Amino acid sequence: MEDDDCDGKVDCMDPDCDGVPPCPVAGNDPTLIKFGRGGLDLLRGHATLEMAPVDVSASTVGVLLANPNGTIYRGSLDPGALVAGPSGMIFRYRNPDARLGGGLYSVKIKQRRDGTAYTFGFAAYADLSAATDPRMRLQLYVGESGDRPFITIDAPWTQTPSGWRAPKDH
Repeated sequence: MEDDDCDGKVDCMDPDCDGVPPCPVAGNDPTLIKFGRGGLDLLRGHATLEMAPVDVSASTVGVLLANPNGTIYRGSLDPGALVAGPSGMIFRYRNPDARLGGGLYSVKIKQRRDGTAYTFGFAAYADLSAATDPRMRLQLYVGESGDRPFITIDAPWTQTPSGWRAPKDH
């Protein structure tokens, strides 16, 4: 989740990452930005990540929203922040203070029954005023070291009266 070569592009959006296996696509459902009125803005999204099983409770989890101008939002959770439900297949995080102070407000990760994928839902509050270019992409991170990013499709977002909406990929 860093711009290693100071070109304004991070991880999957950086063409300098040649030779690195391509980032898997995050199957995207509605992701949106809703600009706040005098307060923090809301970024909310949901995606499907097809990947081998990992110990989610011991994983670093992250969200990165960027456009060609650079990073708009970056948030992550340390290993242990996600709490497993009774089934051991649903993991949750909630921080009510994020509504006023910014950051990840909620994260829910659910493992598919057959173990081949996870659904990743999140909400975050931040100053998203840098979201001015429709060529935004969302990168999601889940893994033992949080170093395997997934990225949404490369298609322009749609401006709405209250913010932005990402294109669905299905």
